[in-house]
Amino acid sequence: MAHQEARAPEDSCTAAGGSGSGETYEAAVRDLNGLQTNYQILEQIRASGGRLNENSIPEFEAFLEKMGHAVGDLDRLNVIHVAGTKGKGSTCAFVASILSQLPIATSGGDGRLKVGLFTSPHLIEVRERIQINGAPISQRLFAQYFYETYNALRSPSPALRRVAAESPDMPMYFRFLTLMAFHAFLREHVDVAVVEVGVGGEYDSTNAVRRPVVCGITSLGLDHQITLGSTIQQIAWHKAGIIKRAVPVHTVAGQDPAALAVIRERAAERCAPLRVVEPDAELGESKVRLGIAGAHQRTNAALAAALCRDWVARTTASLALGADAVDAAIAAGLRSAAWPGRSQTFASPRHGPRLIWHVDGAHTVESTAACARWFAQTQQLVAAAGGARRVLLFNAAHARSAAQLLATLVDALGAGCRFCEAVFCPNVSRRSDSANATVFTDPELGPQKEAAAAWTRLAAQVPSAASGPATTAVLPSIDDAVAYIESKYCDAAAAATDAGPPTHVLVTGSLHLVGGVLDVAKGSV
Repeated sequence: MAHQEARAPEDSCTAAGGSGSGETYEAAVRDLNGLQTNYQILEQIRASGGRLNENSIPEFEAFLEKMGHAVGDLDRLNVIHVAGTKGKGSTCAFVASILSQLPIATSGGDGRLKVGLFTSPHLIEVRERIQINGAPISQRLFAQYFYETYNALRSPSPALRRVAAESPDMPMYFRFLTLMAFHAFLREHVDVAVVEVGVGGEYDSTNAVRRPVVCGITSLGLDHQITLGSTIQQIAWHKAGIIKRAVPVHTVAGQDPAALAVIRERAAERCAPLRVVEPDAELGESKVRLGIAGAHQRTNAALAAALCRDWVARTTASLALGADAVDAAIAAGLRSAAWPGRSQTFASPRHGPRLIWHVDGAHTVESTAACARWFAQTQQLVAAAGGARRVLLFNAAHARSAAQLLATLVDALGAGCRFCEAVFCPNVSRRSDSANATVFTDPELGPQKEAAAAWTRLAAQVPSAASGPATTAVLPSIDDAVAYIESKYCDAAAAATDAGPPTHVLVTGSLHLVGGVLDVAKGSV
């Protein structure tokens, strides 16, 4: 069924919001942080045996209705829906970048599509999650659309349709932001919305979209096992839940065979054509320049290109574009794509080339191995230029095995890449946007001390892990960890007669950690 480019009339949301004197961006962030958290929801899911999952989409639809939107209104967004364990954010970034290069006349009059992008988590400011034309919506627009959503949901009229007795009166943090993003995209009349799944797919709030134009599933692995199940087959079932009847779905080559079998089965159940995207077939065997670093990004780039080709073919964009124009847009979009916090390198604004940060939000075994390969490649160039001291800054997110991720990191790095120190801290920073109530933070820093002990054991067993004794440090916050590294390796070194080689810091284990470091050490994404 052909989709039309979005030409949304004024939506029927009648909520007053964004005009009150107290409805500022800062107030919106505070009120957003006060909503029920993912951690609390996970605890309820454990206690309920999964019943909350089954109600999540009907509850989301009820919230949409209370705001004055029909579920069918989401079809006007011409959605590209992407699920997966690793690479889904990068894939969405590639997709949005490619679409922004398509030379299509729209109601905006600038000859380009108006592209909405909804992703998670954010790195520094929560408004990063809702982007239009490659930039986060402004603080003013965020506050406006936040309070239009918030006030509508809190209003006594119309009454909220109750799905079950235990259904909440207000959506939790992620569901709320999904509602707000859809509301903003409808109000802003985007021509296409690129939507990244939060967790899973089948019961994720983004799956309220009934008629996406095309769907994509990135590489799958073991993650969020409390919610999704302990086997790759169970996880694949949830991820493949975004597949819709007769809507094309693309997935990456190299998928786990057991996961691919589940994807094939679910696609067949819904009569959805499935294509496994081979990078060489999609991008050509020659090297394609990618704006996001890392050899593994070629797989994500190929999936993004396939999704964009299908989106063009299934919308009225196909009437305006020939194959050459689409190919040119893909090449330009892949080249100009950016996705902060993934395979990102920057020099310290305060210390210049004396301190180089390498940040990557890898938090699964597979993505940690890819991160290690990327970092090792950067260090080969550094070694050729005279070498450097290397420091690891690490924290594993809740319910993930720090020891397993650290072992993966050491194994993938190999003997040629050693750290002189490993620093550990919780995902705690002073910025309100970065307040992370989704996990319990141990004031005694127990998880960080356990990770440091695991690193010490690794260093003793695997000589490649550290140069010399396994030096570790545990700090109470991201701010403290950055200050410690700068003081020890830059300020103190600068005062010495021999400042020594530059220091390269690898930051990984959690996107929340990476976001905090970008904020504290760089000041921006």
